[in-house]
Amino acid sequence: MFIKELSLRNFRNYPELAISFNKGLNIFIGENAQGKTNLLEAVHFIHSLQSFRTQDEKGLIKASSDNAILSAEIEREGGITNLSALIDYKGKRVKLNGKRISKTSELLSRLAVITFSPDDLFLIKDLPSERRRYFDKAILPHSPSYLKTGIRYDNILERRNRLLRDIRDAKRGAENTLLRPWDEQLVEEGTRILLKRQGFVGQIRPFLEKIFLSISRSNKMPALTYESQLLPLSEAFLEADITDRIKELFWRSLDEKRDEELRYGYTLVGPHKDDFQFAINDQKAKATASQGQHRMMILSLKLSEAALYKEAFGEYPVLLLDDVFSELDEIRAEALIEQILDMEIEQVFITAAKKESIPTSKKGCSFYLIKEGTVSAY
Repeated sequence: MFIKELSLRNFRNYPELAISFNKGLNIFIGENAQGKTNLLEAVHFIHSLQSFRTQDEKGLIKASSDNAILSAEIEREGGITNLSALIDYKGKRVKLNGKRISKTSELLSRLAVITFSPDDLFLIKDLPSERRRYFDKAILPHSPSYLKTGIRYDNILERRNRLLRDIRDAKRGAENTLLRPWDEQLVEEGTRILLKRQGFVGQIRPFLEKIFLSISRSNKMPALTYESQLLPLSEAFLEADITDRIKELFWRSLDEKRDEELRYGYTLVGPHKDDFQFAINDQKAKATASQGQHRMMILSLKLSEAALYKEAFGEYPVLLLDDVFSELDEIRAEALIEQILDMEIEQVFITAAKKESIPTSKKGCSFYLIKEGTVSAY
């Protein structure tokens, strides 16, 4: 799949933009605050109806304007699709081929995008909740029903926590026996989440290892693991009864933590307590890896997500790489471009401050100059 055309009106610092893109590497050059990241943000928004920079959608509307309009023409499997979104102070409205749609899932199925932003580097050192949120989103293209599973689990967790607090505070009608149905639902939905997360890590890990070794130009071995107190030893994953085994551990842990949960009024067992861990040579990356290694790890993760998508659906998503060469030396910048070209990703958008920072491998590259909200061939 690839984006043939993009049109913007009153989006960020773009009063009016209509531009066509090529397949291969599209590289956008420009000084700071000229609109490079804004352009990638627009593509990401059309894909997900979310910004990768802010939760304040009103901030996407150009100053002194009432609304912003984004439109993209997508070519995929020989067909052309038009996606458009209008953002105003009441919210956002989306159209697919001119017809209004209400489900974001309809949009996600038309344009797949994987975005690297310098803010992603915090993923390694950030709170476990941020890593859980990141990987739960990464699972969605491969399992659309996972979204509903997560929503159900969160609702069950909220209701169970409320009951735990009511029992602790001796509120009328709140009894320990009332926890049983919530426990059953927590175990059922929680087990589904555990299996999906562990399965995703198992699928993406081989890609991550191979790509990291390639672009880092080192022999240091990366690792990505899913950490949960409810997962049996790795050998047990060969057993046919793995689901039953997880449920057994889940129930046992709930029983063991019951008094503590009633004391705190909070559920202490479940996938909401789990974490994803990055490591290099068996050492936790957040404690020992350099900033450059963090960048290599996250870039490897993004490319691995693209490779896994290709394996699952037979085509690559559009890849957005914002300020990707910052803090990369010439050797690793060259290795990154070579890896992207070797993967034959159909379309990649890259931003950089200077053309000279782009490695010498310019095969299949289209250059654009961005200045004060305008884009021109460079």
